Amino acid sequence: MEKTKVTLIYWGLSFFVFLALIPWIFNLTIALYSIQALAVYGGIIVAFLGGIIWGWEGAAASSKNLWLAIGFSLLGLGVSLITFINLSASLILLIISLQTFLYFEKKNSEYFKANIKYANARNLITNLVTICCIATLAFLSNPYT
Repeated sequence: MEKTKVTLIYWGLSFFVFLALIPWIFNLTIALYSIQALAVYGGIIVAFLGGIIWGWEGAAASSKNLWLAIGFSLLGLGVSLITFINLSASLILLIISLQTFLYFEKKNSEYFKANIKYANARNLITNLVTICCIATLAFLSNPYT
């Protein structure tokens, strides 16, 4: 099961990388659609990660964590909605929410603590997605586009 989770994590990363590269290759119209898709996809991922908390067992299944799960899901929705108002703000919010969830998962998830391959993959992927978001923010602030 752990191998499947790690594999799926990497497949999810590939879509982020693809969407982050498009603005640097194609015209501005396609670039903006790609950036919107990246932010919306990121928001969906944050909401999905929030939903994962509902499957935690033991001490991690506290009512506080379940409320935080709802908060992360709403944060993901917020990232997706803000995308249509301000792309840069949505990407910054996406970075903050992904890094915050990673920190929360490190501190509270028994599965994260017990499975080093999964933990390493989650750390790596979250940081690579953050780099994708930063590269996309660089594109948006590039005066030559």
